Amino acid sequence: MTIALRSMLMLLALGWAGSALAALTADYRFQNTLTSSVPGAPALANVGPDTNVFVINSVGGVNRTVLSFEEDNGVVLAPTTGVTSGGTYTIVLLARLAPEYAFARYVDFKNGTSDTGLYENGGKLNFFDLAVGADAPIIPDTYRQIVLTRAGGSGTVVGYVDGVQQFSFVDSGGDGVISAANTLRFFIDDNQSGGDAAEGEVARIRIYNNALSPAEVAALDRLPAETAVDVPTLSPLALLALAALLGIAMWAALQARRAPA
Repeated sequence: MTIALRSMLMLLALGWAGSALAALTADYRFQNTLTSSVPGAPALANVGPDTNVFVINSVGGVNRTVLSFEEDNGVVLAPTTGVTSGGTYTIVLLARLAPEYAFARYVDFKNGTSDTGLYENGGKLNFFDLAVGADAPIIPDTYRQIVLTRAGGSGTVVGYVDGVQQFSFVDSGGDGVISAANTLRFFIDDNQSGGDAAEGEVARIRIYNNALSPAEVAALDRLPAETAVDVPTLSPLALLALAALLGIAMWAALQARRAPA
């Protein structure tokens, strides 16, 4: 019984750690650098007519370095190959936008060739023009954790603000799929209509190569500092093995009760 319990705990720990390492493929913390703390991910690149700068902000009550960008500025991840498959991912942004912009881009999946993508619209999270949240939890000049997941098998796209789901839809047209350009653009509007970009600051960008569940999104840390630790997720293989060990433990307990005194 004791051996089985110890084995379960070890498996649980190994499953969490292995799954977390496999799923988190890029983590940009903007500590005076655009490189990822996860090895192998390309560095972000500054883009825009103006210059992005590192500044000190209070994020969650802690003074720390963030990246400040002007309107029509932002950052680009290219190539996305090796970071995400393009159709299955979780993107986590810890950012704030200036208040004077009613419609502002968060993420562009089509390298500036389409107006579709993730926006803030009057405080609501909006995947234009397929889904919009009913509530308006995005407060101007306030850091919010924006999460977008896409499951490649079903095409289901889900948007969250601070761990609370805002919308869900089936992306049958592939509007949330990263285009063949293998590029993700953050905070920069497209080249089609224009005018939907805001100035602001970003404290952290994370990318996972799977679609996190609602429970996993809710459990994500909101720590922007260099010491932030992600809450790991349990892999399906570890779950199956854990279920088997639980069965063994229950059988052992039953046998112990039946044994003569």
